[in-house]
Order: sequence, then structure tokens, then C-alpha cells
Amino acid sequence: MRITYLSSQAGFSGGEVHLLQLARGMRERGHDVAVVVPPGSGLAGRLRGTGLDARPLPLVDWFEPVGMARLRAILRARGGGVLHTHCPRDHYAAALAAAGLGYVNVGTRHQLRRIGAPRLKRPLFARFAAMLAVSEAVRAAFVAARVMDPARVVTVPNGADVARRLPRRDGLRRAAGIDAAAPVVGYVGRLSPEKGIETLLEAVARLRAREGSAPLLFVVGEEPGRERGYRRALGERAASLGIAATTHFFGWVEDAAAASADFDVHVVCSRAEPFGLATLEGMAHGHAVVATDAGGSPEIIRDGVDGLLVPPDDAAALARGLARLLGDPALRERLGRGARRRVEEAFPLARMLDRVEEIYGRVLAGRPPAE
Repeated sequence: MRITYLSSQAGFSGGEVHLLQLARGMRERGHDVAVVVPPGSGLAGRLRGTGLDARPLPLVDWFEPVGMARLRAILRARGGGVLHTHCPRDHYAAALAAAGLGYVNVGTRHQLRRIGAPRLKRPLFARFAAMLAVSEAVRAAFVAARVMDPARVVTVPNGADVARRLPRRDGLRRAAGIDAAAPVVGYVGRLSPEKGIETLLEAVARLRAREGSAPLLFVVGEEPGRERGYRRALGERAASLGIAATTHFFGWVEDAAAASADFDVHVVCSRAEPFGLATLEGMAHGHAVVATDAGGSPEIIRDGVDGLLVPPDDAAALARGLARLLGDPALRERLGRGARRRVEEAFPLARMLDRVEEIYGRVLAGRPPAE
């Protein structure tokens, strides 16, 4: 199969991790793969040295004529096949730029947020043979917008590379000057308000008030462009709560999955995580994970079996969950083993690649994406 991936994203977060996994996986399975990316983007940097065919394109948006003309020229030269997009503006760009060029449009929906102006976008989504939702929660939200035939919207959960089980390295502990034996609560992901990091800070402060000392908290991630100054605000909040001395912000880490191997307890505190690739990565490490019971997280974690679930925006509940895990090493170990087993059985990367490859074949043959 000839498969072209398109991303106009400058940053590198869960959607781009997923796209890179797909591109590498499909190339390894013998398909003709190319990736159209902005020059200088996080994804472009990671494509260098992989042997993947990367086509630089500074695409601003789907209504920008110069970039769209360049995209159409790239697609014409590629000669058709599957065109797979991942962020909303790229779906619209693909629907317009690929018209009449022999492409089958496939998208992946990574967001829970509502679709604006659905009537205007319905004709664009009509050009898609399949929309892959990363969770049932995401699928339900997308179908509710009534922009696409529900029969063409299928759930394909993200996957984790279970073969890549990284040993604890204590690199973050050394960077912070922390004893290797001290238990660490960790968050990894974007620093933005919907991720609920303020709730995590308050939960740690509650533990300090109750126990007399705060657990070590490692926060790994960077602000997206629209959130400049948010990291400073989080630092000020930690100081006001009296936990600045035990809270460490590491900013961008090149291999966040590897860095998070240093955590003892992995926290996913989002108000509603569409799926939670960071959740899978933490579970694949064998961590005890505490996550919010919203969005796609309950589809991954079974409370008390392979992690703990707490209500979103509830610092008291999150503090209780953290206290259970920090105070009971046997529970941490049991849930960590369950988490690893859960990923191996339900969310291996190979299964996700199998499913997407099957869908490509079906839509190229003019069949629906699922029976």
C-alpha cells in the first residue's frame, strides 16, 4: 500500500507520537510510507535518521492557498493511496487538497472537544472513508456532532511498545539531587490547564498537611505556545502551597517515556483524557498509576485491578489515592504488575498496527472500515 501521513503540528505530543508509531510500523510491514511535516517541527526532527520519507511543508491551515497548492503538488506526485491525518485542520486540508487525485481519506480523532460549525464541515468529512477514534469516549463525542456517518467511525485504541520495557535509571533523581530510594510521584505530558496539574499540586499539599512532609513530585513536560507563562504560574502555586522544595519541574525531556521509568507512582490528572498514551507508557513500565475517572482513562484502567481511578478536579480524592499507593509498597507492586499485564493483553502496539493496516486495506477496496 502507498500511505501518506500529514501533520501540520509544530509541537510533539501524544498525537505525533501515535503518528510516528504508525509511520514506522507501516514502513516495517513493507508499505510505501511518506510523511508530510512542517520543517523544524518536533515530528520532523524525529523523522530524521529513521529512513522514512519526510516531505517538508510549512502548511499554515486548510484555507491558506499557497500551502494548500504545495500540498496538492506533493500528493499528486505521490500518486494516490491512503492519506491519513490526525489533527482537525489537517482533516479539512486533506479533504480539499486530495480531491480527484486517487486518495482515500482516513483520519484519527484524538480530541474530546466539540466540533465548531458542524454544518460547514460536514461536506469535508463526507470525503472520509474512515475516522478512527482513539477511545469509545472520543467516538461518542465525535458521532454526537453528526458530521459523519457513524458506520465509518470506528474505535482503534492507541498501543504501547511492550517490548520496550525500560529499566529505572534514576536520571531525574540525580538531576534533582534526590536520594535514589525516595519514592517519586510523577506527571509527564503537556503543561496546560486541562491537564489538571493544579489539582495534583493541591493533592500533594494535602498530603504534606496530613503527613508532615510532602512526597517528591516530578513534573515533566512543556507548555504549548498558547500557554507561555503557565509553567511559572505552576511554580508560584507550588510555592504558595508550601511544596516548592519537593516539587521539581524538568521541562521538555527528549524521551519522556524513558524518563518516566524513574517514577514510583504515575499520575494522570487530566480533567478528561481522550485516551492517555502517557497512561499506557506508565503502565508498560509496571508503574502503579492513579488517573482521573473521565474520558478514555476508564477504558484503560480497571480501578483496583491495574490502577486507581479518582474523580477529576478532586484534590482530596487524588490525595487519598496517592496516600494509598505511597503508604503500601505491596499495593504499588500488585497494581504495577496488573498494569503491565493489562497493556500486554489489551493495548500492545502490534495490535493497533494490525487494526489500522486492516482498515487501510478495507477502505482501499471500497469496503466499510468495519463489518
